[in-house]
Amino acid sequence: MSFLQRLQNRGVRSGQSTLQSDAEETAVDKVAQLDVDVYQTENMIVVYAQAAGADMNDVNVSIEGDADIVLIEGRRIRPEYLVFPKAKEQGAYFASECIWGDFYRRIILPESIEIEKAEAKINNGVLISVLPLLKSFEKEKVRLRVKQDRRTPGSK
Repeated sequence: MSFLQRLQNRGVRSGQSTLQSDAEETAVDKVAQLDVDVYQTENMIVVYAQAAGADMNDVNVSIEGDADIVLIEGRRIRPEYLVFPKAKEQGAYFASECIWGDFYRRIILPESIEIEKAEAKINNGVLISVLPLLKSFEKEKVRLRVKQDRRTPGSK
C-alpha cells in the first residue's frame, strides 16, 4: 500500500481529490477568526495580529462605529499556490495545522481613536495596527446657581 493510499484511508486532505468527508471539508473552508493581542498606552492602542501568509493587498483594516470598533478582514494564501502557480503537484497532507484562507476579527476598543492618524502595516508576518486615542477635551465647568424653592409642600 502506497503512502497516499494509507493517507486516504485516514481521511487526510489531498490537493487533487477530496479525501475528507463533506462535513470536515466544510469546516476547513469556514472563515477563521484572527488571533490578536491588543495593547493600550496612554496615547494609543496597538493591535498585533498573526498574519503569516497574508499580503497587505489581501488585508483590509477598517474602523466602524464612533471610532471604537476595528474590523480586520483578509486572506492567507497557502504557500503551495505560490510554489506551484501553474500545475499543482500530486500529493497529500499528513499534517495540516495552519489556518489558510479568509479570516476576520472585530475588536471593540475601550476608547475612541483618531481615524485620520490610524496606521496598519505587516512586518515579519505580523499585522500591526497603531490607533492613536482621540484626545478628550476638558469641558468647561459651568456652575449652576442653586435656588431655594419657596413653595411649601402641598401649596400650588
